[in-house]
Amino acid sequence: MIDTHCHIDLHNNPVWIAKKIQASESGCVAVTMLPSHFRLGMSHLAPFKNIHSALGLHPLRVEEGRAEVEDFVALSRRCEFIGEIGLDFSREGAQTKGLQLDVFLRIIDCVRGGKFVSVHSRGAGAELLQIMNEKKVGPVCFHYFTSGLVVAAMAVESGHYFSFNRRMLNGKHKGLLDVIPRDRVLVESDGPFLTTSPVAATKDAYKQIAEYWDVSLSEAEATIGRNFANCRTQS
Repeated sequence: MIDTHCHIDLHNNPVWIAKKIQASESGCVAVTMLPSHFRLGMSHLAPFKNIHSALGLHPLRVEEGRAEVEDFVALSRRCEFIGEIGLDFSREGAQTKGLQLDVFLRIIDCVRGGKFVSVHSRGAGAELLQIMNEKKVGPVCFHYFTSGLVVAAMAVESGHYFSFNRRMLNGKHKGLLDVIPRDRVLVESDGPFLTTSPVAATKDAYKQIAEYWDVSLSEAEATIGRNFANCRTQS
């Protein structure tokens, strides 16, 4: 199993969480909010071979992050995993919309060339998709997608992937599984925001998806594993 979006560094005891993930023999993309956070976590996560440190610049941290854009660009040259980046035009992010767009346009070209990319798109799914289409960047993974079925279908047409967490699968966003092909589905915990037990949350999400697809758990794991391997940006 693979958790494609977990903020390990924001848990109360990040190393303990990393050990739990390692013991479960599952994989994890450890997303970050800022390049400085990525740097701080690298040495701590290096011993855990199934945990992939991801370079991030979160749209809700953009006022701090704009001072770290050059560092993001430099670090991205040697990072296979990128996240969390994107746009947030919700009420929480509306005041920094212009700055978010400026920063995102400065870093988007850095995610090309075989990288796994987890993007944030709350309140901005259509705008984010338009930018990626214009820049010809993808495929990427839309983390916790809430921009509706129409935009989801457009993103599928553009080749992108979607990661489902337990809250999505227990709520109104479960219907996305009817729109998104099985070969574009991934799983995330979004810990610690949605759970303090990312391993259990990831396992539960896999189980629910397998039941929804009416396949065995091992079949669902195999499909999602292939999806994770295929979700890499092109040159």
